[in-house]
Amino acid sequence: MPTSGTVYEWAYEVSTGDGLYTVVWDISEFSVQASTLSPLILGDDVDTLLAQHLMVGDDTVRGSSGNDGLLGYGGNDTIIGNDGNDFLDGGLGIDDMVGGLGDDTYVLDNANDMISEDADQGTDSVTLQFAPTDGAYVLSANFENLRNLSGQGLVMGGNAGNNQLFGGSGVDDVLYGAGGNDYLNGGTGADAMFGGSGHDTFFVDNTADFVSDRWSDLGATGDGVDEVRTSVSFALVGGDRADIEHVTLIGTAAINATGNALVNELSGNAAANTLNGAAGADVMRGGGGNDVYYVDNGGDRVIETSAAGGADTVRSSVSFELGNNVENLQLTGAVASMGTGNALANRISGNNQLNVLLGEAGDDVLTGNGGQDTLLGGIGDDQIDGGTGEDWVEGGVGKDIVTGGSDADLFVFRSGDFAGLSAGSCDRIIDFSQADGDQIRLNSIDANGANGSTTNEAFSFIGSAAFHGVAGELRYVQNAGNTFVMGDTNGDGAADFMIRLDGLHSLAASDFLL
Repeated sequence: MPTSGTVYEWAYEVSTGDGLYTVVWDISEFSVQASTLSPLILGDDVDTLLAQHLMVGDDTVRGSSGNDGLLGYGGNDTIIGNDGNDFLDGGLGIDDMVGGLGDDTYVLDNANDMISEDADQGTDSVTLQFAPTDGAYVLSANFENLRNLSGQGLVMGGNAGNNQLFGGSGVDDVLYGAGGNDYLNGGTGADAMFGGSGHDTFFVDNTADFVSDRWSDLGATGDGVDEVRTSVSFALVGGDRADIEHVTLIGTAAINATGNALVNELSGNAAANTLNGAAGADVMRGGGGNDVYYVDNGGDRVIETSAAGGADTVRSSVSFELGNNVENLQLTGAVASMGTGNALANRISGNNQLNVLLGEAGDDVLTGNGGQDTLLGGIGDDQIDGGTGEDWVEGGVGKDIVTGGSDADLFVFRSGDFAGLSAGSCDRIIDFSQADGDQIRLNSIDANGANGSTTNEAFSFIGSAAFHGVAGELRYVQNAGNTFVMGDTNGDGAADFMIRLDGLHSLAASDFLL
């Protein structure tokens, strides 16, 4: 490309916001050296100038008050952006670039390029297209963002401000946030990211990424509330991550997050996630998918905001009550604890200790497992299994199917709990066993509710005999291989409630608490 001669016209591609245009200056009346076609000053009406002079001289290019794109090409150039959000690239050579007011972007391709910004002049970014000889670059004051496009792994440092540091693609970078609230993204590759002081955010996309809010090698410890946003499973375990509070799962993969001893906030993505807050009173949000939550602190909170967020399960080693939109609860550990459902159709199971399981509303499934458990179905058509141990089994309102399991269980019925009066619509006991010492408790029901008295009268057990038209009689009938318990509470000679016992049983008054 010539550096001297006669220039007759000068053409530039410019963008005005409505498209890319070519602007031509006719300078055919002037005979000048091409290397002296500077300084060049743009008019305010030109939004973007691709100021690639196609020359190798030392040029001075000044932008307008608009948003300019200023390229120096060859030579040791001086580029001044003035106002606006400017793009400054000195090209080859040792260049001096000043952005001025606005959110400016600088491209550096030489270790000796000089850039400067005054305070409070916008959010300014530096792009590295070269690798420093020592492999490290630290942002100067008043610059906010740094990006590695050198093709080599670098050590990248922030300053006292709020920085965004972006590592290279496919290389292993080391990012130091320093002061301020920083965003650290190593890019693809096995990157190391250190937050420092401030509320820092780390972006993780590789299981080999290293994240710490401490600079142990510099004697600095992190502070602030820090967050990891990750597209791979991530755990806040180990001393290097002990000062990080939050993990947010991103992307579409089914990945997991684990907290630490702090008060953590763990957030899932739209897939099926497992969130474990570990020690501390944690907040866990699952999002979409069939999520699993591990709870070990009475202050832990599980939040599902959408009813369409999948079938979610809490596994808790402490007493826990399900919040909205969470379906299932499993009590774990080796201590007696309580599990409480919500208005959904819950599945709640105990551990091998003494548990209290409350289904609340909905058609619930309660399983006591081992221990002497109390199982209360609440409202709905519930299924209850006490498991081993001497259990209190109470279906509550609705058509309930209950199993006591082994040992002497107590099946509890209250006034208003009963369902229908047919074999297919009444409450049902699957495994009533006289040999185990099972009993049916009816003593909370007033056997003569029609007399207007406030006294809770006991039932009179009449065996398999027919009703006599006397209020308060309790009898049983065997039919079609099953046994039906019936009570008359108003004396009209007809059953007012019915309980089905699977199998044939010759019942006695001792099988009841009347």
